[in-house]
Amino acid sequence: TTPIPMAALRASREFDVVVFGATGFTGRKVARHLAKYAPQTRVALAGRSEDKLRAITEELPGNVGVIVADVFDDEQVADMASRTKCVASLAGPYAQLGLPIVRACVDNETDYCDLTGEAHFIRASADKFHAEAKSKGTRIVHCCGYDSVPSDIGALLCVDALDGDVAKIDYHAGKAKGGVSGGTIASAFGVLELPSNEIKALADPYYIADADGRGSGDSSELWGVRRTGMGMWAGPFVMAGINERVVRRSASLLKWPKSLRYHEHQLTGRGIKGLLGAIALTFSTAIGIAALAIPPLRKCIRNRFLPKQGEGPSEELCQNGHFVSTLLGESTDGRRRVKVTVKGKLDPGYAGTAVMIGEAAIALASSMPKPDAGGVLTPASALGTALSDRLNKEGTITFTVENK
Repeated sequence: TTPIPMAALRASREFDVVVFGATGFTGRKVARHLAKYAPQTRVALAGRSEDKLRAITEELPGNVGVIVADVFDDEQVADMASRTKCVASLAGPYAQLGLPIVRACVDNETDYCDLTGEAHFIRASADKFHAEAKSKGTRIVHCCGYDSVPSDIGALLCVDALDGDVAKIDYHAGKAKGGVSGGTIASAFGVLELPSNEIKALADPYYIADADGRGSGDSSELWGVRRTGMGMWAGPFVMAGINERVVRRSASLLKWPKSLRYHEHQLTGRGIKGLLGAIALTFSTAIGIAALAIPPLRKCIRNRFLPKQGEGPSEELCQNGHFVSTLLGESTDGRRRVKVTVKGKLDPGYAGTAVMIGEAAIALASSMPKPDAGGVLTPASALGTALSDRLNKEGTITFTVENK
């Protein structure tokens, strides 16, 4: 039989975006964002419980579809993927639940995006599906939330502003207010349960980079107290582990200079107060990592003090949250510098993240990939500045570029 051209195949789909895992904490927020701010987008909610899905649709404006799909039922998952242009997957931990969804999307030439922060899942996804997805022009886009859209798109804007002549980029996480959900905790604890050899492999700064464009500028993560180019003190940033690796995958796919150095830090302020804050942050982070490395203590902390899956911060905290981050890029000769400021008006991890993946899903559904532009990708390598343009227009998450 003659293959159906991709344009015709996409045009025949019943939905533009399917939100898989829509009954979870973040999934509900993504559904609300799409229904409220993209009413022209044909949306369906997918998950195991039809009753729960229909209860959510009754709270939403417009005509939102329902698809029953259990991640462990291959036929249901394949049916879901075949009916839409893009699947936005909110069902984690992704290392346990993600690969069947990716497989179905590649098989059905359906674009995909998710919120994973699990580097070992991205590595497995790339190893299994990158070549096939690339040949089909199917875009599998990981890390479309707070990890790692601000970092990845911010780095892309730095590289573009310096016309590709970039030696280093430093990401400085500033003041932020937000909460944590049980789903995120489940994903993080899943990493801690990995065999020791896999945890050791995760330490490679280029662990998820594409082999053809693997860089050489970063030999390890920068850790501890440091003075930044902004004149402030900084300590370790809790999300650097995944964000830095995502940016390095973008660098490998987009053929940025292999000598590029990229690192992330948490700002603690100026003067002696900032220095003491950076010292305290460094020591508390080290103590926390050490405590979580002890299985009985890790189990106690998770069961007694942290939210369960499906739970998350209050609606008030989500709406009143905020964040600001600054990226500083420098050319190879040191004469040109660029500053990219990323600001968010909502809790970054949940309400803000719902906006980021929602806009990424719409961008995927409303565009055709360029020839040979598929694969297991990052926000920057899949969507480029089209995503920052969408977010700037929506207004909740904004990117500003200044040449220094």
